[in-house]
Amino acid sequence: MAAAPFAAVAGESFISTLGTVQREIPADRLAMTLEVTATDKTIEESNKKLERQLEGLYAQIATLKYPTTALSLKLRSSQKATEYNEKEKKWLPIGFSSSATLSVNLVGLTNYGRFLTYLGTEDGFRIVWTSTGSSAEGDARRHAIAEALRVARAKAVLLAEEGGARLGKLLEATEEEIATREFSGSTWSGNSRDPNEGTGAYPIGIFVRVRAKFQLDAK
Repeated sequence: MAAAPFAAVAGESFISTLGTVQREIPADRLAMTLEVTATDKTIEESNKKLERQLEGLYAQIATLKYPTTALSLKLRSSQKATEYNEKEKKWLPIGFSSSATLSVNLVGLTNYGRFLTYLGTEDGFRIVWTSTGSSAEGDARRHAIAEALRVARAKAVLLAEEGGARLGKLLEATEEEIATREFSGSTWSGNSRDPNEGTGAYPIGIFVRVRAKFQLDAK
């Protein structure tokens, strides 16, 4: 447990404490920006190659039981392609590169691992950005806020008793902004960790901090 942050102002009959809570929920949706690139000697050939890659991508999406609407083409372009030649120490033309940028939106992540395997084992695919979400996030955050307030109250009770006072009514409570984010090996120094942390597939961290002010009454 981290140190208990609190404030008690001399001459004032209140005490302020922080309650921090971490909870972990499984993601059930994902948004991704995907770039597909094909290079060949001519624009025509590079575009044909790109078409084959896109056809394979749509076929894979169907195989994994995702709707074709999970993919949305945002941008397509062609340009001259170059490659750095170590021997000549300069960039040399190698033909033309055709590319497509797609938005990917997956609802249900049961087959997400297989989708990643496909992207990682086929040429020309690059994941530019990903973000996971959960339909349970709203409820999880509400429960975490209530728990954080209970943590803040428990601290305040202890501190009031140590100071020879009795904890009175809640005067004010404010949730302080902490980002909700995917777990990526980050550490957490809050007061309440999730006992199931690290056990779910594609977990999302719910991090809540509540600052509460309580009245102090004489014993």
